[in-house]
Amino acid sequence: MRTPLHPRSAAALRRAAVALALAGLAVPPLAGCGGADDSLALVGGGKIDATAVDRDPLAVLPSGVVMLGYLDAAALFASSLGGEVNQLVTGLLPLGPESNFVPARDVVKVYGGLYAMQGADFFAVVQGNFDVEAIRRAADARTATASGAPLVKTPYAGADIFTAGNVGFVVLTPHTILTGNETGLRRALDRLRSADKLERAVPSWMVDLIGTKSASFAMAGDLSSQPAVSSAAGQLPFLSGLRYVRVIGNFQPPGVNFAGALTYTDPQSAANGAVALRDFERIAKIATLLSSWGFGYGSVPPMQVAQRENDVAFTVPLGEGIVRMLLRSAAETARTLTYVR
Repeated sequence: MRTPLHPRSAAALRRAAVALALAGLAVPPLAGCGGADDSLALVGGGKIDATAVDRDPLAVLPSGVVMLGYLDAAALFASSLGGEVNQLVTGLLPLGPESNFVPARDVVKVYGGLYAMQGADFFAVVQGNFDVEAIRRAADARTATASGAPLVKTPYAGADIFTAGNVGFVVLTPHTILTGNETGLRRALDRLRSADKLERAVPSWMVDLIGTKSASFAMAGDLSSQPAVSSAAGQLPFLSGLRYVRVIGNFQPPGVNFAGALTYTDPQSAANGAVALRDFERIAKIATLLSSWGFGYGSVPPMQVAQRENDVAFTVPLGEGIVRMLLRSAAETARTLTYVR
């Protein structure tokens, strides 16, 4: 069932997407055709055609997702921000030359899911082209990975969980890898093993948003039952009463262009959220001052904010310096959330 979004706000989000001029970017294809013999995933106790996993990677994610995101990694690698996305991908998938893996060459897309299962659990589905045999050989030899930790293989639920330090991952097909903390990975594999068929367990409205045509980046969140959001509202007032988040964007000059819609519990909360966003913009302008002092984050362009009933729509372009800072923060967060526990 879709979450409530006022038709005018939905239209505003669509107009914002057009305003961002989300240009189509060429994405490297997933090499090879795949087939049942290429699948390393067990669904209902039997192998499933690898192409089914590659076509619908979100189907491997468990239910209960709080935040779902998508990143066109190939587009970002092709930009001047490639170094930062390399850090992000390496934090999620700690492979390197020992596994015949080069992030900028081999990673095409990344889907991420944030859960509140036990604390904060995080899964990422990384798609691209992976040398499965090289990964296995590196694990058998306990070869040191790019993180410095040895790659270790542990059989579980008919699959192999690979770990390197505090990060775990499962190779589902030569083109799709599921990564996260080990407890979460076991939960995901248990779900696949007990399922009758491969099907999505994430909300359709989230899937629709991250599938926005030509978007390089998208994020959808259901915060309606997350007490941590209320707690954080003291520091970030725009979170007070916030229920649903929708954001899309692209990687074009001056850095990243965002368009989003926030849905609140009632019109008054939405009005307060709009005011808080504008205040947040004024606070963010400190970055401009820091830049003038030589800290290099760049200026903060004006944020366009509009409220309609329970919804607040916004658009904002962010400069490259600020985007670099955000990507580094995302990489650090990913490393924290994927700790094996």
